[in-house]
Amino acid sequence: MNEFTPSQAALIARGVYRLREDSVGAVHDRGQSLGCEDMFQIADSSRFQGQSGSMAWKKLSGFGYIAEGKGKYQGDVLLVTRGTAMRVDWLTNFNIGMQLGPGGHLVHAGFHETWKSFRNDIQAFLANRNPTNIHCVGHSLGGALAALNADYLSDIRAGQVKLYTFGAPRAGSFLFARSLTNRIGSDNIYRVSHPSDPVPMIPLFPFQHLPHNREGMIISNQLNGLINAGAHGMEPSYIPAVDGKAWHDLLAPAEPDWDVKAKTWLEQSALSGHGFLMGSAKLLIMIGKALIWILKKSKDILLGAIGTALTVGATVIDQLAWLIGRAVDLSKELAGHVKTLINAIFKFLGRVVSATVSVTVSFLRWVLGLLFDTLSTVAATALSVIV
Repeated sequence: MNEFTPSQAALIARGVYRLREDSVGAVHDRGQSLGCEDMFQIADSSRFQGQSGSMAWKKLSGFGYIAEGKGKYQGDVLLVTRGTAMRVDWLTNFNIGMQLGPGGHLVHAGFHETWKSFRNDIQAFLANRNPTNIHCVGHSLGGALAALNADYLSDIRAGQVKLYTFGAPRAGSFLFARSLTNRIGSDNIYRVSHPSDPVPMIPLFPFQHLPHNREGMIISNQLNGLINAGAHGMEPSYIPAVDGKAWHDLLAPAEPDWDVKAKTWLEQSALSGHGFLMGSAKLLIMIGKALIWILKKSKDILLGAIGTALTVGATVIDQLAWLIGRAVDLSKELAGHVKTLINAIFKFLGRVVSATVSVTVSFLRWVLGLLFDTLSTVAATALSVIV
């Protein structure tokens, strides 16, 4: 099958950061490795540059490399993209509009803009090549870019794509995740995350993780529990956790029936009025699942609206606020569930919400903005321990 082991993929995901400012030759002259030298033919010509940032704050730097295999990997191609290594890179994550991605489905606009800046390098490398397998690897922002690489390569049928990501944020919509999963197969998607890593927790719905039909791979260490920036780094977190492991050792338990679980959680939370822990990773997961359930529950009115509202160029938070506002207007039952959800969000943020607050679209926009801004701030802190 020529798949990488977890350790091989992790070392490759870390090594690419060394090419942000330096050539392959300079990295090797320092006695450092990219993690793939015994598997792929890596040279200065393998490195490509990309542009990251937002609006006027854009910068061109090394974003990855692409190389042909050798030995066991003869006939394969390796495509690696780095994650956030400069503040300007993180600005890319705040561009939360949506664009049509390589495969024709909605994806994160900021990630897509960065991907487009090195798309031509991928196309040029693949010209007159017919690889058997293409291994797409990345950590953090690099994982989101790896997913877009996989989307593009599978769409043009360049070869069998295998996707390996660590601590990656959500890159696209449900349709993006479903389409890509169907094209390359869920068994060829190795998405590794840590329960306390803040970066895989963003962006929130309607962005979806890969694969769409099951959970990814999970690592654990002493950082479990509260959201912790230290869980995001390759060296302090991911590399030691996967050392000596096989992929089946990292598989997460099968997903529960989230619709039932989210509804039960909302009902019990409304009755108990407690049990919310500030900064809890588990609480954030339930907030996300409950949000999805509320939108599904309102499908008679909102299903068509979702397809209309999630459009190119519009910001996700504005769209979610509008959709939930419609749900509140739809029924008293849903209005009660939405208030419970808002209370959970405020407890997660360490705030107190008034029992008499009016759940308007503008209020919902403010609440979701607070949640996303808090997660983005914690995620930005995580970047200081990225490798």
